[in-house]
Amino acid sequence: MRSLLFLATILASVFTFNFCNNTKHLTSQTEALFRNKWALMEVQGQHVPDSLRYGFEFSPGNLSGSTGCNRLSAGFVAGKNQTVRFTPETPTKKDCANENAANLETMFLDALTKSTHWSLKGGELWLDDGATTLIKLRLL
Repeated sequence: MRSLLFLATILASVFTFNFCNNTKHLTSQTEALFRNKWALMEVQGQHVPDSLRYGFEFSPGNLSGSTGCNRLSAGFVAGKNQTVRFTPETPTKKDCANENAANLETMFLDALTKSTHWSLKGGELWLDDGATTLIKLRLL
C-alpha cells in the first residue's frame, strides 16, 4: 500500500511539473496572437475581398469575431510546436443577405475546424492542417 501511495505521489509531481513547463512554453509561443487584432485575408485558397474582411481577436483559450453574417466564438488549445485545435461554438444563425459572405462563413468555419498548426509570417497569421494553408489573417 505504501509503495502505491509513493508511486501516486511521484506521478502527481511529474504531471504537475510537466504542466507548469508546458504552460510557460505555450504562453511565450502564443503571446503574439493576443497582442493584435486580425483581419481575414484568405480562406482555403480563396482571396477575401476588402468588403468582407472581418476582424478576429484571440484571448487565452478563445477566438472571437465576425464571420460576416454572424458572431463567432471558438475555443482553442495551443500546444507545443505551434499546434492548435479550435472548437467553434455554433454561431448566431442570422440570415445572410450576401451570398458571398454566407459561403465565406461556411468555408471559414470548415477550415477552422481542420486547422492544426499556426505560424506567423511577416505580419500574417497562417493556419494550416499540416500540409495546406487553410486560413490567412493579417494584422489590423
